[in-house]
Amino acid sequence: MQERPHFEVLDGLRGVAALLVLVFHVSEILAMGDPTRNLLPHGALAVDFFFCLSGFVVSYAYDRRWAQGMTLREFALRRLIRLHPLVVLATVIGAAAYFLGPWRGPDWHVSPVQAATTVALALLVLPYPTLPGRWTDTHSLDGPTWTLFQEYVGNLAYALVLRRLGNAALLMLAAVAGVLLAWAATRHGTLSLGFGWDTWAMAFVRLAFPFIFGLWLHRALPALPRWRVGLVPLALVMTAALALPVAGAGKNAMANGALDAALVIALFPAIVLLGAHSSVGPRTLSAARTLGRLSYPLYILHYPFIYKFADYAIFGKPSDTGILVGALTLPFALVALGWAGLKLWDEPLRARLSARFLRRR
Repeated sequence: MQERPHFEVLDGLRGVAALLVLVFHVSEILAMGDPTRNLLPHGALAVDFFFCLSGFVVSYAYDRRWAQGMTLREFALRRLIRLHPLVVLATVIGAAAYFLGPWRGPDWHVSPVQAATTVALALLVLPYPTLPGRWTDTHSLDGPTWTLFQEYVGNLAYALVLRRLGNAALLMLAAVAGVLLAWAATRHGTLSLGFGWDTWAMAFVRLAFPFIFGLWLHRALPALPRWRVGLVPLALVMTAALALPVAGAGKNAMANGALDAALVIALFPAIVLLGAHSSVGPRTLSAARTLGRLSYPLYILHYPFIYKFADYAIFGKPSDTGILVGALTLPFALVALGWAGLKLWDEPLRARLSARFLRRR
């Protein structure tokens, strides 16, 4: 049997995107939430790149399995084993950081019942009432888990409906979702939305186009142009795109929304396509694989400490030097945390759960 390809360049790009998210979040604290002062003004859009890549990878990993007799139960188990161990760890870290950590606001009063309910819902990746001091976040123990909720929504839609659609129907559905995405982006002047209760509906809008188009992209891959670009050039293009200045403000914010929509609708799928058709040399193969393995634990575990960094900046009354030192050292510490979470928790636990619950084909 011919060995299926493994997309090492896409693995590497996933890791690069996770690192860019980390830089974006640290820079948000330095910029006091002002995107025009952020090192990566469009860094939030790395999430939309993840959604596109997720659709591509889900199609690649599971389209054949349905034909081989995979059941809905097996699909759900596989996705839970892949994603949920780190959700549990992130929830534990987030709860410890919030309820036991320093630099708390004077009005952060949470009853035992509210705390228990919050942790229980967080373990299920469900949205919950925002904790004091966490803006309007729907997942305020660990902010990025709002995207995991969307990931499960996309996976459920794939298992129940999307996998049954032909390529033409998928492309038509993606086109409709793309129009909705572009309209919402220009209306709001940004796509950095959906993580708070005030814009929660935008989370589904942000998921729909990239995830569906990613599914189509994998299925149509053999018929699409086979242009080859290496990992490093594609990583530089992604970084440069997220570093573009804010295109407009006030009455001209529509221009920034149009830019965000263009990146998500045109550039990110092109990067996935080029990455899928590209390969890495022996010098970058190890780096690409390491970045791919690090990407998810880094992404899902880092944000409780971003919250604490924000608390430190607000309530700790640090000097400018203290803020700068924290901003320079925190990324290295969080990369180490991500790697430790991968090696000591995620990979061992997934191996045990897979051996226990999944049948070998």
